[in-house]
Amino acid sequence: MKKILVIDDNRLTLKLILVILNVDFPDYKIMLSKSGIEGIEIAKRELPDTILLDILMPEMDGFEVCTILKGEESTKHIPILLVSDLSEISFRIKGLNSGADAFISKPIDKTELKAQVNVMLRIKFAEDLLRKRNKDLEILIKKQTTEFKNVEERYLTVLEYTLEYFWEVDKNGQFIYVSPAIVRILGFNSEEIVDKKTLFNFFSNNGNTEATELLEGIFARRDHFAGNEILYLHENGEKIWLTVSGLPVFDRENNFAGYIGVTHNVTRRREAEEANQKHQEEINEYQKKLKNLYNDLTVAEEMERRKIAEYLHEDLGQTISIASIKLSSIARGNLPSAVKKTLEESSELLREAIDDSRVLVYDLSPPILYEFGLIAAIKWKLEQVEKLFGGTTMFSAEENSIELESNITVFLFRMVCELLNNIIKHAGADLIKVKIQKNPKSISITVFDNGKGFEFSPLNLSKLEGFGLFRINERLDCLQGSLMIESKPSQGAEITVTVPILNG
Repeated sequence: MKKILVIDDNRLTLKLILVILNVDFPDYKIMLSKSGIEGIEIAKRELPDTILLDILMPEMDGFEVCTILKGEESTKHIPILLVSDLSEISFRIKGLNSGADAFISKPIDKTELKAQVNVMLRIKFAEDLLRKRNKDLEILIKKQTTEFKNVEERYLTVLEYTLEYFWEVDKNGQFIYVSPAIVRILGFNSEEIVDKKTLFNFFSNNGNTEATELLEGIFARRDHFAGNEILYLHENGEKIWLTVSGLPVFDRENNFAGYIGVTHNVTRRREAEEANQKHQEEINEYQKKLKNLYNDLTVAEEMERRKIAEYLHEDLGQTISIASIKLSSIARGNLPSAVKKTLEESSELLREAIDDSRVLVYDLSPPILYEFGLIAAIKWKLEQVEKLFGGTTMFSAEENSIELESNITVFLFRMVCELLNNIIKHAGADLIKVKIQKNPKSISITVFDNGKGFEFSPLNLSKLEGFGLFRINERLDCLQGSLMIESKPSQGAEITVTVPILNG
């Protein structure tokens, strides 16, 4: 059964959320917890589809609960929506850094709560689907690899002991000896070949002139040859693959006397290789579909972010603004001082809600990115970093504006934000530089910081630590881009992302 867990020490808040969720999500089991410790136990036992988590709680606050849940293997994939009346940006950032997926402020608006919970449930469904398909792919790869190894070992054993025959030809290429095993391999008796066929015309029974020309050339040069693969027709008309190897023979006077050699039937090995190649192509195609699915999920996530941001800005934001204006207008009238004070305080709360909604809109999907483009959005983000966290930021680009496909623009901006968040969380840097370089075929963004740095080797690029760098690397695969990292302990880090573009 689908489940939603709510953790809050306030009984009234629990009751309010329970009523809203029972109406909007009737098919879900709603579980309630009044403490972080109890909530963690329920989450581990019940594995809900999403968690609504209050921040201010006794004994263990929401940040600590979120960190513990995201650190557990069984619960780290559960989306967490932080619910709190703390509106400062620092608390939002702390919540996101602890692993939360989104933030909603008290007092709770039921429309916003429904929208946020729907987003959490869609994220959970998409991630569960992606993990299941990855697991299925691993099982398929393991199964196909095991089957191929078993087939290969079996066929190589048969090939080594039974599927071969020996032959000898004179200086004119005429067969003077063929071992009896040829009957089992090609269906011909040695009597049908000795003194009747040459090394050259024997392998041309299916019109294989290339094999004839190859062997004639080798014969004329007196070369050793080994493992030459030739397609041949069995006596019953079946096509088989042979490998032919031979070496020249000379008499006591060092005169060329002919060739001795061995022929192997490698048909089953070729069939196994072709089957394995086909399976590998299927696996590659499946991996491609998974990458496309990941790309589609990323695009869908961004669209959902923008939709929520537009709702907050255009609908909820305007509604609150109108309410604030009306309250302010009423407060200017001739009213009792107590009433006027209450109206003024309510108006101030509405103005704070408007400011909070604007911050949330920019966190979800900054309008500046869509209205003014990538360069303006990155400059704005760097200004926010300086304002909130201090330090110095620098930006450089060869152009004042860059026109790109919308999906590339959004990815590059999110990538810069992800790298800046990593620097703020881990690097301890006081200088950050962002540089954009563009040519007709690609665009590169380099993010440098003078922080602690880390030990990095290109050999472990596929084992990147941190979900942020993992997301960047996976998305780059979908866009056929590249990631370059240069860093050493105490020497900062420089990370460059390059993405191909179709037009300038």
